[in-house]
Amino acid sequence: MKSILVAATLSVATLNLSCSDKPQLRSDAPVSRSVATKVLVDVPLPASAHSIYYLMFGGGLQDLEFLVRFDVDPSDLDLAVDTLVAWNNKQMSRALPYPRSPILGSAPPAPRKDFQPVSWWDPTTISTGYYRGQDDAWALRIFVDQARSRIYMWQNN
Repeated sequence: MKSILVAATLSVATLNLSCSDKPQLRSDAPVSRSVATKVLVDVPLPASAHSIYYLMFGGGLQDLEFLVRFDVDPSDLDLAVDTLVAWNNKQMSRALPYPRSPILGSAPPAPRKDFQPVSWWDPTTISTGYYRGQDDAWALRIFVDQARSRIYMWQNN
């Protein structure tokens, strides 16, 4: 069971969700890195990460939706994205390429209706940025807002 949870990249949080009466963990107000890392245990947030929002849903071991938004220092932006990609590939024991592509051709996923409102999740407002993502199970979809030095990360199974 633990290896499945680690593979889902949310080992502790998913376990907490599946054993809880509340299938969601979320912060709809910005939290600091020190607060976020207590919930987002495995997620490699850079030291400069701030204004962190998250929503995690775990319905058993197969139903997962995970959204995170955070801001970083501009000098950390691209490295933070590279680190998230490497982290996901390592967790899943694979080597997905996560090519960088223009933001305009990438439609961001919308949070499920039963999660609404999620006012902080709006990658459609990105005017200058890029997308790195894969459609494989447990892969990430990362939307990078270069103007705001902001990262939107979405994962599901």
